[in-house]
Order: sequence, then C-alpha cells, then structure tokens
Amino acid sequence: MAQTVNISDIKIDCFADKTVKHYTEAIADPAAKLGLGNVAASTAAESAALALRAVRKTASEDAAMQKAEADLEKLRAYFVHLLDEESKARLPLEKRLREKAPENEIEAGYRTACMILDEILYTAISLVELINSIADKVCPCTAHLCSAAVFSAKNAMELARLQLADYSTKMIEEVYARTTRREPEIAIEGISKLENELIANLEAKIK
Repeated sequence: MAQTVNISDIKIDCFADKTVKHYTEAIADPAAKLGLGNVAASTAAESAALALRAVRKTASEDAAMQKAEADLEKLRAYFVHLLDEESKARLPLEKRLREKAPENEIEAGYRTACMILDEILYTAISLVELINSIADKVCPCTAHLCSAAVFSAKNAMELARLQLADYSTKMIEEVYARTTRREPEIAIEGISKLENELIANLEAKIK
C-alpha cells in the first residue's frame, strides 16, 4: 500500500550541483559513487519539472493550480536533494563491505541504503496523484508535458524498485528481504491503474 507523503512537511537541506556531462559520465563509471538510486531521483525530478512547466505554461489564477505550482516546485527541488541523499544512505553499507564487516552489520547497511529509495518511490507516487488532481485544469497544449511527466514518474518508481530488488538478494534475514522486494511491487501495482487512465486522458487531448 502506498504511503501518504505530506508535501508541505518536506524539508530541503541541500541540492545536487552536477553538469549533465559529469553526471552521465559518473553513472557510466563502475567505480563512481552514483548509481541506480541516483538515477531514480533525477528521473523523478525531471517528472516534477515537466509537470511544473505545464502548470506554468497554463498560467491559471485558479487557487488549486497555484498551490499545485508551489507543490511541484517543492517536489522538483526535493528529488534533486534526494539524489545526494541516496548516495549518503549507501555510505555505511559501502564502508562495511570494504572492511568485510560481520554479516549483521552489513545487513544493517543494506537496510539503511533502502531508506532513500523508499522515499523516492513513495514520493513519486504522490507526484502522480498531484498531477492527476490538476490534469483537467492544465491547458490542452501542455497535455504532452503532463503525460511525459507521468511516464517519468513511473520510470523513477521502477528504477527504485529494481535497486531495492537487487539489495533484497543480498540480505540475510528472509522476511525482511522478501518485504524489501515485494512492498515496492505492491505500491507500483496500486498506482498503475491511475497512471494508465491519466496518461490515456491526457493523450486524448493531443490533437
């Protein structure tokens, strides 16, 4: 079941500062610190940015649209923040693996590494729900942007799920490993109907 994320409670402490060139080089480098979780965060940030562009291009004075604009900007910045936080969450795990720490300490490292991935996944679900709430209010000329935003959010969820699935194969505690793998699948299944209907409705406006 998807967790509820209160957008107004989101706190942002830092921001990523990477050029696209250096960022993609780091993703391609097996020795670099960036990984699949970072890509999930950046993909979610792009989703929020696309939806934000659609709202701003519509330029509506409707109160709901103005609130959506503020929330989307906060989400865009928050996902950029999570890009860095995902790297930080992996540090204890990477250190323990290097030092060949006891299995229970490595297991704890995997659990810590999962935390930001979960945040990316469930916040991306909240992003789709936010897009859905204003989909009928945006200008038809921005329907392609909103639809693309939903696709990007879906991709971000799947990227987070895949990294969590990989971590689950390395965990010792069987129940926790199964939960780590299955909960993201359930959350994604739960939002898929809304995503598909939203994309269909938005793309019907592209004429």
